Amino acid sequence: MRQRRLDNGKGIFLLWLNWVTGSGALVLLIILSLWIKPNALPIVALAMQLLFFVLIKRNRDARIPVCYILPFVVSRVLFWTAVVMVIVNLLYSRWLVEHVFDLERINFGIPFISQLIVGSAAVVISAWAMLRRRSLSFCLDCKMSHGTPAERGFLGHLFTQEGQYQVRLLFAIAMLCTGIGWIYYAVMYVNVSFSAHDRFVFVWFQAIVWFMSVIYTGLRYLGLWGYYCQNVEGSSERRGAYTELRYIMVWGNYICLRAPESEPDKIVTSNLKFDIPVSAILSKRDNVSEYEAMSLFADRTGLRHPEVKFMYANTGGNVDCNIFHYLCFLTDEQQEQFIEAHPDCDWCSLHEIQKMINSHLCNPLFSAEIIRLHTIAMAWKTYDINGNRRYAIKHYRPTFHISDIKKWDVDYNDSRWLYVANNNADVPFFHLRRIWRKYINGIGR
Repeated sequence: MRQRRLDNGKGIFLLWLNWVTGSGALVLLIILSLWIKPNALPIVALAMQLLFFVLIKRNRDARIPVCYILPFVVSRVLFWTAVVMVIVNLLYSRWLVEHVFDLERINFGIPFISQLIVGSAAVVISAWAMLRRRSLSFCLDCKMSHGTPAERGFLGHLFTQEGQYQVRLLFAIAMLCTGIGWIYYAVMYVNVSFSAHDRFVFVWFQAIVWFMSVIYTGLRYLGLWGYYCQNVEGSSERRGAYTELRYIMVWGNYICLRAPESEPDKIVTSNLKFDIPVSAILSKRDNVSEYEAMSLFADRTGLRHPEVKFMYANTGGNVDCNIFHYLCFLTDEQQEQFIEAHPDCDWCSLHEIQKMINSHLCNPLFSAEIIRLHTIAMAWKTYDINGNRRYAIKHYRPTFHISDIKKWDVDYNDSRWLYVANNNADVPFFHLRRIWRKYINGIGR
């Protein structure tokens, strides 16, 4: 219990630390421009980007990884800042500029103002991350490796919420500072020397805004920590760390779902989404035997000799619990017996389930299970583990039938199939992407 509380508290603190270091790196680069020569500044930016790259890679291997979406965005801002600075430095070479500009109006000592480049890059990159949101490749890679927010519990939901919030905050601050900077540059700035007023607008104003944001985010995460201790931790203490077993019941081409509660006399209902009807809660453990999973399912359903098959497990990234997911295949007799005892359950086709998922009518955990089931199965049927096509017919997509799941020998616990589904022979620059993931990002190992 104490360790779980420390892990959740550490996750909240590291979110704040990500903001301090990520946004602080951009401000630090602007401040350093007062003393570092323009030709050397791109090297400093690339060195900072390399440091963030190492931190992000280490975070992927952590026991409970933190949301590093902001450091990822900052690393991209630093990279493109360095690229633009190099281009401007090259353009300021006399043999290029003298054919385009009047040399008397050019100050070779100040080829660019760092704040305008850093701020503009931050606006563009953070806007791109906001538009992409959860479809950002970085976020997709995180979900493949560590599970969806629903599977990661309290920290999963917190990271999803606060990661996107930090990107929006970066965008808003970058827009404010960059807008003021460009207006001052167009109206007041004289490219002769860097005056005290210039230093305040282009350097120290950014430092003041950053310091205020550090205080603001510190208070925000202190409030989140208080909310966690008062609400989430209280319910966790009553239940303790636990292991959940979830059973997806399959009959022919149908999957069994329990309808949401709709009792008018209830003010608060616990089951507001379509979900699987059978699950089990145990004390926290690292492994569950196949026999135990089968026995628990039989006890809860009254079905004799059920056919239960392990699907996949979420054993990391959630400090409150781990989850084991199973597929259960019912005969006609077992289906009739179960539906007679559970009239509130329906048997739904894949098409119906897809419509409910798209309409957000299903429990997020169940949605994650079905999406993983379909994604991995289709990847396994179409490609080999290296992403190469099994068939010579380009863009051929095999069929998917729920009734065939029982016959397939697919390892749904192998997350490499999720990467294959997104990076395969039908994706442009497939081989370059695979090399990048395997040897640089370290994801495809």
